[in-house]
Amino acid sequence: MANNVIVLTSGLTGSSVLAGLISRAGYWVGDNTMKKEDYDTYENKELIALNLKLFKQAGYRGNYLLEFSPEGMDLIEALHGSVDAEPYEQFLKKCQDHQPWIWKDPRLWLTIRYWKNLLDLQDCKFILLTRGMMQSWVSATLRRQIRSYRSLKTYEKRIQDSVMDFFQESQTAYLHVRYEDLIRHPAATINRLNAHLETRLTVEDLKSVYHKPLYENPRASYKNYVKAALIYLKNYSERVDARAKTE
Repeated sequence: MANNVIVLTSGLTGSSVLAGLISRAGYWVGDNTMKKEDYDTYENKELIALNLKLFKQAGYRGNYLLEFSPEGMDLIEALHGSVDAEPYEQFLKKCQDHQPWIWKDPRLWLTIRYWKNLLDLQDCKFILLTRGMMQSWVSATLRRQIRSYRSLKTYEKRIQDSVMDFFQESQTAYLHVRYEDLIRHPAATINRLNAHLETRLTVEDLKSVYHKPLYENPRASYKNYVKAALIYLKNYSERVDARAKTE
């Protein structure tokens, strides 16, 4: 039986493409997944609901898309043994009934230290997915997540460092995948994925979920760069890093 897969990443890193690709190898993504306007995120709606439940039970009210919160992670991890674990255990049982499964939800970098107490980590393979900082900044700004490039870089690095600490603490097998490598060098990156997951994915599988040109750096268009810059300048006083200085 293949190992289950957990993708740890922030938002807007191309994780839907990666999860969609991996699902082609027979990994269960859930009965219902979150759909965006023009694509499937491959995020299990039950997992999302339970992660939000953990936020509520821990009293975490921050915005995980904009802030790195060690306090939030600590509060959520401390829930183990102090809240009713049955909903989470029942969800895990359901996942195991559909093994192998894949989890992908950007909230997981905050909640994984709770889930680790319920998971059989030896039965899981982890993937850290990252994306080029400038592409992330453009994507975030177009979605009205207003912050400076430096602020975004700090946020992303702290998440990545936290995930790497988790891998070291839990001694789990993981693979670091860069989104740009998957698109620009698909065969080589998929070979690395196959070696890590013991799958037989192909470039054709990637083409079935990614409908833009391969073998090119997936950069934002010049139009989107300009649009992001104008949005940032228009909302400069409302940027995340400016608000943080006044709080």
